[in-house]
Amino acid sequence: MFRRGLPVALCLSAFGAQAQSVAGEGPFTANFVGLAEADIPPLQIGPGRFAGLSNSVMTAMGVENAAFLHNQTGRCLGDWFVDEVAATYEQHVHCTYTDADGDQIFERADFDTQPLDGPRVGTGRWLGGTGKYEGISGVFEIRVQGLRSAREGLVQYLGTKQGNYHLPDKAAP
Repeated sequence: MFRRGLPVALCLSAFGAQAQSVAGEGPFTANFVGLAEADIPPLQIGPGRFAGLSNSVMTAMGVENAAFLHNQTGRCLGDWFVDEVAATYEQHVHCTYTDADGDQIFERADFDTQPLDGPRVGTGRWLGGTGKYEGISGVFEIRVQGLRSAREGLVQYLGTKQGNYHLPDKAAP
């Protein structure tokens, strides 16, 4: 078991060793893929209405190898609501992304009530960060499309984030 996993571990640590730097502000586009275990059953909160929790892990990639959000891992926790009678969906999520240096970005995403079928469209906000991302702010659109799961009990999806970010100037006064 150890020998089979060693090449993968060595490969991953080689990729993780690359330091990342980003410009102080600007537009960005990033793609992401995610998955979540559907281990907590939803709770019925009325006729045809359900509430649930989400716990996802993700990988973000900057479009055209842009430095911002490129090759970052993420974890998101949130809640969602489905109204089968009205055929609507709503979700609110908090995420933390981590780059190769261990610096983090904190995000809130809100998917206000929208049609149950089709891609989910939400608004994200950067809430701050650590290291090079300390003080980050900005607003962006998120589009998420569910995928056919590879197995029962697993939720898989992909999406795009597009908007702007701003990092405060860290020059000495």
